Amino acid sequence: MTTRSLFSECARGRIAEILAEVYAPLLATLSAEKAEELLGAWRLYEAAIHDEPDTVGSAGFLTFLDDSIIGFGSWDPRGWPDVGHIGHNCIRPSYQRRGLGRLQVEVILGYLRRKGFRSACVRTDEHPFFTPARQMYVACGFQEVGREPGTLLDDCDTVVYELELSGDQTG
Repeated sequence: MTTRSLFSECARGRIAEILAEVYAPLLATLSAEKAEELLGAWRLYEAAIHDEPDTVGSAGFLTFLDDSIIGFGSWDPRGWPDVGHIGHNCIRPSYQRRGLGRLQVEVILGYLRRKGFRSACVRTDEHPFFTPARQMYVACGFQEVGREPGTLLDDCDTVVYELELSGDQTG
């Protein structure tokens, strides 16, 4: 597995396709309206990656196995120096359950540490679809610090996790 910090290496449309592929089991359970809302948000996110290469486009990386894109990770650095927010962390389904998502999180945490962030934060829904993600964040050392009304799914809370980075010399 290698990571490259150039979202620009990815053809337009590919990031949204990866998100749709990763979230397909969840999308299948949603109303057509809610599914389209998510797909539209992912298309806007991808447009920002390509249209704003010095901001959104520089806050993430593609993950490759051989020459195939198998996923990507991202963060939001606007909370510097207090908190860096982990954004999308996606591994295509045929490559999941191999520890690659965790490796992506470790790459993001390494970046946040090098940039001098004091802590990292990640949010994910309590829906069963996200159980592996929640387990992975806990395994990476994150601790649940609260819950918020869900934004992705109306009937599910968003679980908030944080990890202190200050004084942490790992990564």
